[in-house]
Amino acid sequence: YVQAASYFQRVLKINEEEGNKKGMAASLGNIGIIYKNQGDYEKALDYYGKELKILQGLGYKSGIASCINNIGIIYKKQGNYEKSLEYHDKSLKILEKTGNKRDMATSLSSIGAIYYKQEKYKQALDYHDKSLQIYKEISDKNGMSASLANIGLIYADQGNYSEALDMSNK
Repeated sequence: YVQAASYFQRVLKINEEEGNKKGMAASLGNIGIIYKNQGDYEKALDYYGKELKILQGLGYKSGIASCINNIGIIYKKQGNYEKSLEYHDKSLKILEKTGNKRDMATSLSSIGAIYYKQEKYKQALDYHDKSLQIYKEISDKNGMSASLANIGLIYADQGNYSEALDMSNK
């Protein structure tokens, strides 16, 4: 990770010198990912915040949604589920406007996962089902499989084993 961060820092410097805002945002986001993966959530949030500011200045909607989603992931990892939901919801609203179905499905699944962590199973099922419907619509078999597995886990946690088995057999 250290070497990757060093390269991204160099790329960031080059992008800054050239005034390449989109490249700067991408570098900042990549550095944020490295810090997230290392568990240094405060530094990750700092880099995501810088990335978000640039993306907002550019008006780059899908980039903004992705960055906001990454911030939501950090808050989930920290156990701050309410703040995580807030960011994932913001990301979802942007994605709905852009029409990016795959990312919408991923965002819905992320929200479902947060509700699952909170043991709010009805809401979790609702969001995973919405995610499943979009994955079906765009014929994303991997996404469908993940959504069905998530739904099956929820049913199993509720003791509804016949529904859980039904999900795993789909």
